[in-house]
Amino acid sequence: MSVQAITPKKQQSAPNSGFAGWSLIGCVPPSTSLTETPIDVASFVIGRRAESQLRLKSQCVSGRHAEILQIGESLFIRDLDSTNGTFLNRRMVSGPIPIRPGDHIQIADVEFRVDFKKPEPDSAEKNLLEQKKTLPAVHALQSDWVMSQLEDLIVQKAIIPHYQPIVALGDSRVVGYEALARSEVVGLESPARMFQTAEIVNREVALSIVCRDQAIRHAPHAEPCPPIFVNTHPNENIEVDVLPTIARLQKVRSDVPIVVEFHEKTIQSPSIMRENRAMLADIGVKVAYDDFGAGQSRLIELVQSPPDYLKFDASLIRDLHEANDYQKKMLRILIETARDFGIVTLAEGIENEQEAQAVFEIGFDLAQGYFYGRPAPVQL
Repeated sequence: MSVQAITPKKQQSAPNSGFAGWSLIGCVPPSTSLTETPIDVASFVIGRRAESQLRLKSQCVSGRHAEILQIGESLFIRDLDSTNGTFLNRRMVSGPIPIRPGDHIQIADVEFRVDFKKPEPDSAEKNLLEQKKTLPAVHALQSDWVMSQLEDLIVQKAIIPHYQPIVALGDSRVVGYEALARSEVVGLESPARMFQTAEIVNREVALSIVCRDQAIRHAPHAEPCPPIFVNTHPNENIEVDVLPTIARLQKVRSDVPIVVEFHEKTIQSPSIMRENRAMLADIGVKVAYDDFGAGQSRLIELVQSPPDYLKFDASLIRDLHEANDYQKKMLRILIETARDFGIVTLAEGIENEQEAQAVFEIGFDLAQGYFYGRPAPVQL
């Protein structure tokens, strides 16, 4: 059978063509040379039809075979009811699945590799990078001082928990809070600075435990108290680091419903996650998967061990009111898939009224962001 790729105008024959952004690289039989095709539109259709962004002349490829959608900084692929299937890393695709650089995509009998190239920095950015190279030496003494302050912060539990409201879409009723760490130690004011410093001295687990401890102990005294969402660090062991500390905190604040968040990129094994979730459920703790869409996890793998909450990363939500119909349709499909498994969906990073209205119309259950309230300490 003769197979031929119809080359789009922007397609080039060499994979080192210098495209900035997402692209597909593949060798299409009978050609033995690689071609690179930029994914340069929000809805990128692959198929046999002439109007496809990537047109493939193969009897095995359907007219509209597959679609790649770009939402924010994330890329998803879905099959368009093709005859011979779409495969991502040798697994058949049905509903939308996130893709990342290096992934292998098979469109019937044609294969591609996903590539991503960052834009080259301009001259001003290059100068800034050169300046940053000198910073470690200039700030060596300051760094040593900050690391010593970190140990004091951990030992003294000098975390000041701040709480950001989580609201129900529709009536903006507060239904929970995410606990976020802050401190008054110079150089360690934010969670990012704390954990960057902690990783240098392998103290990130200890710091994470202290952050959860203070978040629950200082949670609002309300009747009833809304759920408090607390974070975990990827290096934590759930049986050693998470479960024992949560169990102790429940004795201190039995009135506080707890939701433990796991970043989606740390969820590598659905079977292990099922065991972890069962252990947490045994002590009355719910689970949220955080930053969905920002990492490498597949929705199909997540729903093999469905969480109670699925938090969609802000990169999928940003400027959603300005997104095209394809992007909105993609999010609706993801939301509907999660809902089929009894998962509550939460949109993160809402910063204005237009985004709030967009996530409400698209079907999210809950939302969180500066539009609803900035993180703040408990007012005594």
